[in-house]
Amino acid sequence: MRNISPSVVKDQFFERANEAIDAGLFWRGNLAKAVRQKDFKGTLSGILILSAVLFLYVWQHMQVVKLSYDVQALKQQKQQLTNEYYYLKYKMNDVNSLAHVEKIAREQLNMDTPRTDQVVILDDSFSLTPRWFAFWKNTAAPKDTK
Repeated sequence: MRNISPSVVKDQFFERANEAIDAGLFWRGNLAKAVRQKDFKGTLSGILILSAVLFLYVWQHMQVVKLSYDVQALKQQKQQLTNEYYYLKYKMNDVNSLAHVEKIAREQLNMDTPRTDQVVILDDSFSLTPRWFAFWKNTAAPKDTK
């Protein structure tokens, strides 16, 4: 194996870099010639355009990350509200149950079950139409004769 000194590697690196620069890999063509002529407009504009593109890329990525956090927080809030909804629905059904109402009536309001002599049964054939209308309807209807 051959030992290569660091100065040789450094010289080869700069030689290759100068060849790449001279080959016109930059926007303005030959960068070494532009530096010798002190013409930095093309180089500066290229760097500014590259910086703007990179800035927009990073900004866009940061916005996506921020929106991802917002979506995750909203998902957690939705889950919390859904859990609270079902809990309140359960509590409402529990409070409205007949067993719960009877327990409150007996314990807090000191109510008792009514005796049979205290119960009044009403006729359930109550109609919202007046009696004269029912009479008129019965007389106006044709009778079926067989």
